[in-house]
Amino acid sequence: MLKAGKPKIERINLTQSNFLLNFDLKPVELEAYLDEYLIGQNFAKGIIATKICTHFHKAKSFLMREPIYENVGFVKNNIIIIGPTGVGKTFIIKLIAKKLGVPFIKGDATKFSETGYVGGDVEDLVRDLYYEAGGDLEKARFGIIYLDEIDKIASPGEVIGPDVSRTGVQRALLKLLEETEVEIKMPHEGLQIMEYPDEGKNKRKKITLNTKYILFVVSGAFQGLEEIIKKRLKKQSLGFLSEIEGKEDKKINYMKFVTPEDLVAYGFEREFVGRFPVIAVFDPLTEEELYQILANPNNVIMLNKKRDFKVYGIDLAFTDTALREIAKLAYKDNTGARALVRVLESSLISFERILPSKSINYLGVTEELVRDPEGYLKAMLNNPSSDKWVEAYTRALNDERQRVIEYLESKKPYSKEVKSFEITPKRLNLLFEIYKGEDIELIQALERLNHIYHQIKAYETSFSRRNQIQAVFTEDAIDHIMEEVVRKDQGVFPFCEKFLSRFEYTFSLLKETLQRNRFYITRLAFVNPDRYLEELITN
Repeated sequence: MLKAGKPKIERINLTQSNFLLNFDLKPVELEAYLDEYLIGQNFAKGIIATKICTHFHKAKSFLMREPIYENVGFVKNNIIIIGPTGVGKTFIIKLIAKKLGVPFIKGDATKFSETGYVGGDVEDLVRDLYYEAGGDLEKARFGIIYLDEIDKIASPGEVIGPDVSRTGVQRALLKLLEETEVEIKMPHEGLQIMEYPDEGKNKRKKITLNTKYILFVVSGAFQGLEEIIKKRLKKQSLGFLSEIEGKEDKKINYMKFVTPEDLVAYGFEREFVGRFPVIAVFDPLTEEELYQILANPNNVIMLNKKRDFKVYGIDLAFTDTALREIAKLAYKDNTGARALVRVLESSLISFERILPSKSINYLGVTEELVRDPEGYLKAMLNNPSSDKWVEAYTRALNDERQRVIEYLESKKPYSKEVKSFEITPKRLNLLFEIYKGEDIELIQALERLNHIYHQIKAYETSFSRRNQIQAVFTEDAIDHIMEEVVRKDQGVFPFCEKFLSRFEYTFSLLKETLQRNRFYITRLAFVNPDRYLEELITN
C-alpha cells in the first residue's frame, strides 16, 4: 500500500514575519488598549478591534496550515468607517498599527484617478507601504492601508463619459482589495530588481508585493448619506423609527442604520461595496466626551500643548473647570476633537508669546483664563507676585493629580501595568512626578515605573541566588530604590549593588552561625547602612 506524501506547509519567514507568528492579541485586549487613548465610540471600537484581530489571526492560520485548505480562499475584513470630522477615525487605526507593530500608510482618495489617466496610481499605496516597512517585503505583506475621504469618490450618477476620478478609482482599487501582485518601482530607478544565484548564473527578478493579507480601511464623513437612510427607513414604515423620532430629546444617528444598498445608492459600485464587509459608524462627540478627551492623562492634544510651554521652562497645569470651559467652546465649533486644538491655541497663544520673556516658570490654566485670556494675562503682568497665580497653579496641579488617580482606578480591572505592582502613595507621587516632569503619556510613565519595579525584583532574585539566601526587599525599600533610580537617573542593579555588596559577608555569617536563611532588606539599608548592619546583627 502506497503512503501519501506529507503535504508541504507554507511556513512564515521566522526572521521577517515574527509579528504574525507570535500574534496572540484578543479583541477585548485590543479594545482595552484603545480605551487608554480614545474616548467614547465604544460600539465602533468593539467592531474594529474584533475584525482586525480576526484578520491577523486568520492570516496566521492560513499561513501555518496545509495548502490543501487554501482552496477555500481568504476573505479579508476590509473596513469602512463612517463618521463626522474630528471623531478619531484616523487616530484609531494609527493606534492599532502602533500596537501591532505593522506598517501603516494613509492616503487621500481624492488624489487618485483610474490607471492610465492623469493623477495618482492606486498601486502607489502598496508601494508606499513597502517603503514604510523599510523595504521589508514580508513585513509589508501584513500592513494596513488607510484611505481617507473615500466618500469623495462616490459617483453622482450624472457624469457623461468616463468618470476617472470616481467610479474609475473604485474599479482600480478592486484588484488591490482582494489579491494582486504590485510591482515595486523605486524612485528615479524604474523597476527595482534583485539578483540571486541559480546554477552558477545571475538572474534578475522583479520585486512584487502581494496584497492578499494587506488590510484596507477607508473612511469618510459621507455627507448626504443620512438622507438616503432616512428615506429608506420611512419607506419601510418602521414602527420603532416613528417612536424614536417622537422623542424630541433623543438625537438619532441615522448612520448606524446604514446598509450596503445605501452605499450603492450613495454612488459606490456594488462590487466595491462588496469588498468591505465591515462597517463601523462613529458618533459625533458630545460636550462631555470632549471634556473626557482633555481629562485623559494620555491625551496627545494636552501633552503637546504642555510641551510647547515646557521648551521655555514653563510648566502648564489645567483645572477641571478650565477643561470643561474648553470643551464647551469646542462643542459649539462642531468639528469634533479638532476644535479642542483651536480653543487651546486661541486661549494660550498670548501666554506662549509673552511668558518666556518673563521670570515665570508656571501657569495654572483656569476657567477665568479661558474665558478672558487677554484680561488674565494683563492682570498677571501688572501684579506678577500676587498669590493668586500660585493658588491657581496649585489648584490645577491638584486637579491633574486627581485625574491621574481616577484614571488608575478606572484601569485597575484589566490594565496589566496597573495590576502588575501595588501603587503606594509614594509610588503615586513618583508616577505623577515622571508624568509632569517629562510631559509624557501616563501609560508611558506607568510602564517606566513598572519596568523599574520588575528590575528591583530581578535584582532581589539575583542577589538571593548569588548568596544562597532568601533576600526580601520591603515595600519601603522598593519605594526608596524607585525614587533614587528615577531622580538620579541610575540603573537598578548598580544602585543596589553599591549598598548591598557590603552586607554579603554578614548575611553569610548569620546563615552559618544562626542557621538563618531569610533576610529582610529595609529602606534603612540604603539611607543608613551602618545602623541597618548593627540592627541586623543585634536582632
